[in-house]
Amino acid sequence: MAEQNVITFMLDDLSQEQPIQTALCIGQNLEQYDQNQSIRWAYFNVTELLSLPFTQRYDLGFVVLDNLEMSSLSDVTKAQFLVKLRDLMAKKLVVVATEQDNKLMRSLGFTQLIEKSAQGNDLAIWQFNILNYKHVPDWFNSKYWANPENWNKFRW
Repeated sequence: MAEQNVITFMLDDLSQEQPIQTALCIGQNLEQYDQNQSIRWAYFNVTELLSLPFTQRYDLGFVVLDNLEMSSLSDVTKAQFLVKLRDLMAKKLVVVATEQDNKLMRSLGFTQLIEKSAQGNDLAIWQFNILNYKHVPDWFNSKYWANPENWNKFRW
C-alpha cells in the first residue's frame, strides 16, 4: 500500500513538472498506479529493450532494479540498457535501485532523489533529466568571452 502511494505521488509530481503522455517501464508494470489513466504505458523486459529499435521517444522511463530479473544482470548489461533509455528512449528517466547500484547510477550521471532504508532493504530513487543534468557555469556566457563591446571597434 505504501509503495502504491509513493509511486502515485511521484507520477503526479513528475506530470506537474512536464506533461507525461507516454511512459515506458522496465522491471515492473506500473500501469496500475496511474489513477487518471492519462498515460499510455509500454512494458518491456531487459532483453526486449536491448533489441528494440528506436521508433519513438517516451516522456518518462521508469526502471525497477530491485527485482529478481534485475538482480541476475551484470553491471555491464544494466549500464547498456540504462544508457539506451537515457540517451534514446526517454526524456526523463526514474530508477528505483538498491544500494549496490549507487556507484553505477552516479557514474551514468543520475541524481539521487530519495533514499530509504527499511527492514534491511536499502532502496534509492534516482533520476536523469537532460534539462537539469548540468548546471551552466557563470563564466559560460558572452560577457566573458565574446567581448560584444569591442565589435566594430577593432579589426581582429
